[in-house]
Amino acid sequence: MNVLYLLSDDMRADLGSYGIGSVHTPNLDALASQSLVFEHAYSQISVCSPSRQSFMTSLRPDTNKVYNFIDSNPETAQATPGYFRDHGYLTLGLGKTFHEDLGQWNAERYWNVSGPAGLPYFPYKANTCPIGNEGGGQCIIPDEQIYDYSLRLEAIKYLRHAATWSKDTAAPFFLMAGFRDPHAPWAAPQRMYDLYGEDNIDLPPPEARTLGSDTPLIAWSRQLNVCLVNGTSFRYNYDEAVPDWVMRNQRMAYYASVSYVDEHVGAILNVLEEEGVSNSTIVVFHSDHGYALGEHGYWEKKSNFDLTVRVPLIMRVPGVTNQVGYNGKTSELFDLVDVFPTLSTLAGLPSPINVDGMDLSNIVADGGARNTKSIRGGSEIGRTNMGRSRSVAYHQYPACGVAAGYNSTRHSCNYVEASEFDYMGYSIRTRHWRYTVWYRWDGLNLVADWEGDYADELYDHSGDDSSDLGKWEQDNLSAMLPDVARELRSKLESFFRKEEGKKTSLGRAATS
Repeated sequence: MNVLYLLSDDMRADLGSYGIGSVHTPNLDALASQSLVFEHAYSQISVCSPSRQSFMTSLRPDTNKVYNFIDSNPETAQATPGYFRDHGYLTLGLGKTFHEDLGQWNAERYWNVSGPAGLPYFPYKANTCPIGNEGGGQCIIPDEQIYDYSLRLEAIKYLRHAATWSKDTAAPFFLMAGFRDPHAPWAAPQRMYDLYGEDNIDLPPPEARTLGSDTPLIAWSRQLNVCLVNGTSFRYNYDEAVPDWVMRNQRMAYYASVSYVDEHVGAILNVLEEEGVSNSTIVVFHSDHGYALGEHGYWEKKSNFDLTVRVPLIMRVPGVTNQVGYNGKTSELFDLVDVFPTLSTLAGLPSPINVDGMDLSNIVADGGARNTKSIRGGSEIGRTNMGRSRSVAYHQYPACGVAAGYNSTRHSCNYVEASEFDYMGYSIRTRHWRYTVWYRWDGLNLVADWEGDYADELYDHSGDDSSDLGKWEQDNLSAMLPDVARELRSKLESFFRKEEGKKTSLGRAATS
């Protein structure tokens, strides 16, 4: 079975297939209609480089202490494309798969960049925008000036090459392409912006536009420059939202770039059909982490809030997810470290060893009907792990530049040595709760001070089906429900303290 693996950058679970009718994503929605849509899929750290280092290798951030843009996993670490290459696949890579080296990190080990069928890795680059650049804001420019458009064209060439090679040799291919959008600035041509009118953009309820009064300030950080197309920036804070019209303007720009990714996905999927390999190709789509668009007074990623941790995840498996009667939506919890082992089994490969993720292929086999007999009947998919599921999803994010303890805001840790972090926020998600604890950081040993003081957050997610990201996590219930907080803290500490014992040697990131 071939694999087409598509990534987006900074995309939250705001798609039509997730019940968000105001966002124009017809191609992803069509893909979702033949796939399993995960309502509750989560990244392990909500910032680009360490998240990709995590899910590409199925290693949690704590395993090799990879939390920033400085460190990386050892280059001996196995990763999804390299594992498939080692099992006879032609593996071709384009765009932002890894963050480091413009996506080309460890390319000789993971990709077929040479040889009779190999092609050079196609690196990513930042867009050049009139105003905004990496900091934020809108970017309305023609297709030919946008990186993702060139990626789309190259991905189509690589896909045609891979499909022809596969048909000629009867050997499978693994093609992975990582889009830059909707990373700020939100680059898209005018036609994408024209899909939206600011008056039709939904906003979170007024009470959700600032940080909850009982949430410790360490949960909050100012990250994005909220910037109009003319360069005008707007102040915001944990207790001060931008004006409604500005929030609508920014959301419109973000959704325009989401729709641009959707257009690219549609063009690439059309080539699968044209080449006659759609029915022999697994398709996976997800992002590296979620995103906040003004909820909690927060913009961007780099937090433990559910909407910055949760990601869209869609898996299409021919002969499984497109069967009549298949329930294509699941509320089962899924960590992105689970993608590597799950995808390996779905493709018929041995389950990888020395990974932190779980093989949850049985969830794909059963779809939304998790507690009923698999519709696959005698299929081998999921047979070796029947009934496996995840009761808890795990995430973490560090805090740097904290001036006055838990009740002060924090700064980014992207280019801060792990030994210089101030705190680490560990977070767990169950079906009904998100619980986060901020611990002081032992920079000498790179571990949390588990026995010291802490600040915690407890949020009720009962009834959350991913169709309204803005209505949750307004009330911190940790003081009101101490027994629940205590039980979840025990579960959190048990897991993450166990993870500390699994660490291996630290690698250093290459230039990005």
